[in-house]
Amino acid sequence: MVIVGGGIAGVMTAYFLAREGLENITVVEQNYIGAGSSLRLAGGARAAWTTVEHIALMKRSLEMFERMSRELGFWWRRSGYLWLLTRDDDVKAFREFSRLHNRYGVPTKLISPEEVRELVPTINVDGIVAALYDPSACKFDPFDIIYTIARECRKLGVRFLSRTRATSILVEHEHVRGVKTTRGDLTSNIVVVAAGAGTRDLLSTAGIDVPLENAPRHALVTEAFKETIVPLVIDWSTSSYIIQTRHGNFLIGAEIPERANAPLRPRIEFLKRAAEIWTRYFPWLREVNVLRYWTGYYVMSPDRHPILGPIPGVDGLYVMAGWSGHGFMMAPAAAEAIVDWILRGEPRVKEAKRLTIERLWRGELIRELAVFG
Repeated sequence: MVIVGGGIAGVMTAYFLAREGLENITVVEQNYIGAGSSLRLAGGARAAWTTVEHIALMKRSLEMFERMSRELGFWWRRSGYLWLLTRDDDVKAFREFSRLHNRYGVPTKLISPEEVRELVPTINVDGIVAALYDPSACKFDPFDIIYTIARECRKLGVRFLSRTRATSILVEHEHVRGVKTTRGDLTSNIVVVAAGAGTRDLLSTAGIDVPLENAPRHALVTEAFKETIVPLVIDWSTSSYIIQTRHGNFLIGAEIPERANAPLRPRIEFLKRAAEIWTRYFPWLREVNVLRYWTGYYVMSPDRHPILGPIPGVDGLYVMAGWSGHGFMMAPAAAEAIVDWILRGEPRVKEAKRLTIERLWRGELIRELAVFG
């Protein structure tokens, strides 16, 4: 079996397959494990979304992550999300979102600026009308998780081919036959494509069109301090976030205008934008030094939901892509769904069946409204 992509989706899928007793599993990664989007993210996870599909899969993922953290020993903490709302229309919309969350067991609630200050004592609440608080959301260390899972994979016999690029999918008579790589052909009657920003190009070699766009995103991290901000905090009006990491650094992301599929490059406008937004809420950030700044892709699907499952017309070919910025947090549930499809014919979380590529081919989009960053 071949899995293309050494990000969290591919590594998690390999781990679950190996735990089921499957052998001869190879993960092909063109760079190093986690080199794509998996190690360029904020490190937050939530089930507070705006569709039943996302809520169901994310709830499952959070449960699985929590259990795996106890079993495998990686860092995972329930710390909450806080959505700052500065416009009346947004308060109205998030009130409806919260009703949906509560209906499906996610305990979000609208809170006042005074309650915001209780959760984050050093914040300036001027201009905040209300906030949505999700106490069930979590934060994690992506390096810790992905390398812990990769280590467990190796114990179970999974082979990793790093610095190896998959160049095409081998198909014969509507059946997948393997993958052509820069180190030779790999023969397999099951191939899982979890190649992030390279997914669209790779699947096109098998005649499969997946409507994905690679959207550049930017993030910075500061020097470390004692714990000051417990939840991940989102400024909804600017689609920006700040999180204090496991080691005390402040990690900040903010949207700036970018062209889809543009090359990744640093932009001085991002640093200016990030500083403007977050020094308004935390004036003391003006005295904090930035250590690093990097870029990465959100691989966006048309409806901001992932494309999961088998590819019709090519037996044995599966895809996990189009995470739209939230792939790491969905990885356990998505990997479990792929393993279920491979071994049992359908996923145990029924909502996953609605996220196959066929919905996009039919134009039946399931629009997610709570993507930010």
